Amino acid sequence: MRRRDVTDPNRRIIYGFFHPYANNGGGGERVLWQAVKATLLADDKNICVIYTTNIEAEPLDILKKAESKFQIDGLDHSRVVFIYLRKFSQLIDSAFWKHFTLVGQLFGGMLLGLEAMYELSPDVWIDTQGLPSSYLLPAVSLKIPILAYTHYPILQSDMFAKLKFQKFKDLSKFSLLNVRDYFALGKLVYWSCLYYFYVYLGTKIDIALANGTWTFNHLSTIWTFNSAFGNQLEILYPPCGTEYLTKDVDLTKTRNNKLLYLAQFRPEKRHDLLVKGYAQFLEKNYPNVTKPTDIIPTLVFAGSCRTADDTATLTSLQELVEKRGLSNFVEFRVDISYDEVVELLTTCKFGLNAMWNEHFGIGVVEYVARGCIPLVHASAGPLLDIVGNSNTWKGDNGFFFKSLEDPDFDESLQADTEPGFMVFDINGQLITYPTFDTLLQEIFVKDPISDAKLITLRQNGQQVIEHKFSNKTFTELWIQHINTLDALEKQYREDKRSKVEKVY
Repeated sequence: MRRRDVTDPNRRIIYGFFHPYANNGGGGERVLWQAVKATLLADDKNICVIYTTNIEAEPLDILKKAESKFQIDGLDHSRVVFIYLRKFSQLIDSAFWKHFTLVGQLFGGMLLGLEAMYELSPDVWIDTQGLPSSYLLPAVSLKIPILAYTHYPILQSDMFAKLKFQKFKDLSKFSLLNVRDYFALGKLVYWSCLYYFYVYLGTKIDIALANGTWTFNHLSTIWTFNSAFGNQLEILYPPCGTEYLTKDVDLTKTRNNKLLYLAQFRPEKRHDLLVKGYAQFLEKNYPNVTKPTDIIPTLVFAGSCRTADDTATLTSLQELVEKRGLSNFVEFRVDISYDEVVELLTTCKFGLNAMWNEHFGIGVVEYVARGCIPLVHASAGPLLDIVGNSNTWKGDNGFFFKSLEDPDFDESLQADTEPGFMVFDINGQLITYPTFDTLLQEIFVKDPISDAKLITLRQNGQQVIEHKFSNKTFTELWIQHINTLDALEKQYREDKRSKVEKVY
C-alpha cells in the first residue's frame, strides 16, 4: 500500500489523454503528441495513457506516424499506454446523428468517457480532442484534476443571434396563434439547455487552455464561473514546429508567382470563394488571357481528402474551375507528402486562407515560417494572433480580405464605401477591407508589390512566429501546467477522497 501513498516519490502518476482520433494526423493530434512528450519530460514518474478509437492502428504505428509527421522525437515508448475504446466510438461522429447532432455527440462523449474510466482510471484527465462531456464523469466520480485543451468552443453566445427569440424576455412577442413561434420557442429552450450545460461542464475544469485569442474570448464569455471556482483559463498556442520550418530557408530568394492554399478539401475552407474571386480578378485585369504569364499569379490547392464528403468537395471544386475556364491557372495537389508540402511552402510567393473564423490556422503559421506571404481572411486566428496589425487590411507580415458572403457582413455599414471594399465592425471598430479579387488587383496591378517589400514582410513574420508558435515554447508552458496538475492530484487525493479511494 505504501507505494500509493501521496507523498511517495516513487508513486507513478497516470495522465489519461482522451483523444479518440489520436491517429488522424491533424492539428489536434499535433497538440496531443507534443503534450504527451512534454508530460513525459516533466517527470520520470509520469505515465501517459492514450484513449483512442483508432482500433485499426497498432500502438507502434501510431507512435511512428506521430514522430515522423510532427517532428516528435525522444518519446519514451515504455511510458505510453494505449487504451482502445470499441463500444461507443460511432456516437461521437456527427454523421451518426441525423437530428439533434450536438446533443448526440455530447451523450456519446459521456459514454466514451465512461468506457475509458472502466478500462483504466487515470490520476489526471486531459482532454485534447475537444469533447467537453467526456470529463464530466471523471470529475464527479473519480475526483481527479481535469485539463481541457479547447480548439473550438462547441457553443458560442452569438449563436442565439440567429434565433427569433434570443432571450426568454423576448417571449413577450410570442403569439399563441402562430405555429412558427412554438418552433422558435423550442429552439430557444433547446439551445439554452445546451448552453448552460456547457457552462456547467466548464466548472469541472481545473485548467482550461485555449488555442488562441478567438477561442479564449469566447470561452471567457461562456465559462464565466471558472474564476470564481479558482480555475485557470489561459491561452496556449499550439506547437507548430516553427523552429524546424524556419531553418534552411532563404527569404531573399526569388519565388514562383503562385498563390498556395494549404487546406483540407472541406466546404468550410471556402475554396470556391477563392476560385470565384480569382476569376473576377482575371476578367477585370486580363480579360483576353487564356494561359498564365509571368505577371499573372496562379492558384495551387494542396490538401487531403479523408472522407467521401471531402472527395465530393474536391470534385465539385474541380468542376467549378473547369466551368470558369481556369484549368490552366489552377493546380490541384491532393494527399501529397509532408516533404512536398514544405517544398510548396518554400517556393510559392503567397499563401491563402479563406475560412471564416478559422479558430487558429496552423497553415498560416507555416506560410509565415517558410516565407510564404499570407493573404488571409480577416477573422479569428489569422487576424488576431498570426498576421498582426488588425486595424487595417495591410498586416505586419501579410494582407487581409473579407467577403460579401461573410455571416458578419452588415449592409448598413456600406454607404460610402468605394467599389471592391467593405466596412466591417471588428470588436467595435469600423475597418475597411478589400474583397479577394480587389486585394489581388491592389498588390499585382494597381501597386505591384516589390521584391524588397516581400523580403521585409518575410523577415518580420519569422521574427514574430519563430518563438511564439514553436514546439519548445509549447513544451515549456505545458510542463508548468503539468506541475500544477501534479500538485492538484496530491491535494485532491487528500481532500476529496475517502481513505479507500486514496489507496486505489
